[in-house]
Amino acid sequence: MSQTTICLMIFVFMIVIFFIKKIPMSFSAMLVILLLVFTGCVEPKDALSSFASNTVITMASMFVVAAGLTRTQMINKISSLLYKVTEGSFTKVLATYVLITCLLGQFVPSIVALFALVYPLVQNMCDRMKISPSKMMFPVAIASVSTAFIIEPIGPYAAWYVTQNGYLESYGWTATRLGMWSETSVLLPVGIVTILLAIFVVPKLLPDQPDVPVAAASNARSLQEKEPLSPVREFLGYAVFIAVIIGLMAGLTSWEVTLAGAVILVVSGVLTEREAVENLNMPTILLYVGVTVLGTGLANTGAADTLGGWLGSALGNVHSGFVINLAFYVVAFIMTSLLYNRAVSTVLVPLAVIACGSMGCDPRGPVIMCALASMSSLITPLSTAVVPMAMNAGGYSMKTIFKAGIVPGIIRGLIGAALAALLFPTF
Repeated sequence: MSQTTICLMIFVFMIVIFFIKKIPMSFSAMLVILLLVFTGCVEPKDALSSFASNTVITMASMFVVAAGLTRTQMINKISSLLYKVTEGSFTKVLATYVLITCLLGQFVPSIVALFALVYPLVQNMCDRMKISPSKMMFPVAIASVSTAFIIEPIGPYAAWYVTQNGYLESYGWTATRLGMWSETSVLLPVGIVTILLAIFVVPKLLPDQPDVPVAAASNARSLQEKEPLSPVREFLGYAVFIAVIIGLMAGLTSWEVTLAGAVILVVSGVLTEREAVENLNMPTILLYVGVTVLGTGLANTGAADTLGGWLGSALGNVHSGFVINLAFYVVAFIMTSLLYNRAVSTVLVPLAVIACGSMGCDPRGPVIMCALASMSSLITPLSTAVVPMAMNAGGYSMKTIFKAGIVPGIIRGLIGAALAALLFPTF
């Protein structure tokens, strides 16, 4: 039996045990790591290195920074003001958080940090409105992943088109090039539609109560119920949070900025050591590490190369730009669901350029569709760390995130493929 087959079997096994919910998802993910190492799909050193990745440190540190803000009175004040302005309307409150997330997403280079910044506000508002966080967390997660960086010339990926042009040239395509606004011309309209979906459609697909207990909510409430901080520590709680946001927007290394903020909060006494440790949210981190190692295994065993080769042969006789764009979106969407979103650009974009070159068609549309798909897949926890974070914050099961994530995923693909075919004709 090939390593690729073994990896796919382990992936199916992980999905099954996630669905039956007999074992906590975090420890199901740890079981997956053991299976991958024992079967030789992943080297032990690669599995261990995932526990100390930049994303893991950023996640853990941001949980502490968010806890520091929760310990102050700022969240209560913001929630009170927003509740008053929106007159307690669920739709207006959700729209406000989705739009804030989208706006911050144009500047904060880490979607993990972005979601960690926003979700404590959402949790507090859910408590105030006496509604379950299961109704709000996933729409905000969609906004974090799918509407970030949609206006590329003003965000942290302002020169991303240069990288894409490098792929085009490196793999033999010189007839056309991407401009500064090329990807934005597709991503922005699709992003606007996504905002509307997140506000008006996705909540209807979510449960009224969490599928699983939400530990993060009880931690946040315990912090808010403590005695108020001294004026100096109250100020430090605000200052550290704002400084972390500014540091992230300025393009400083995410894990360094967030870890520094977490350390300052504990050293200054805004949080005690125990409060910081309790808010590390280890179930989310363990879940993320497990699915990341699985993604590494799938990539190392050649699943991506097999998928790309199949795609090139399947599209050999297709002459519809819409169909070609949609095909690349579907493949990239599936790959993102299995291999983590950053892997898509590394693996599939070169394959897209090569496949389009062999067919004699313009690869700009398919390249943009690969980028769009990497921002669209939230149906498994393998796609991005934001998904396991949202699953724990909202108490979602695998079944719920699939149901709520597949609808915007399909709509984004159809609209994006049509726009790319119109703006960047394939033939």
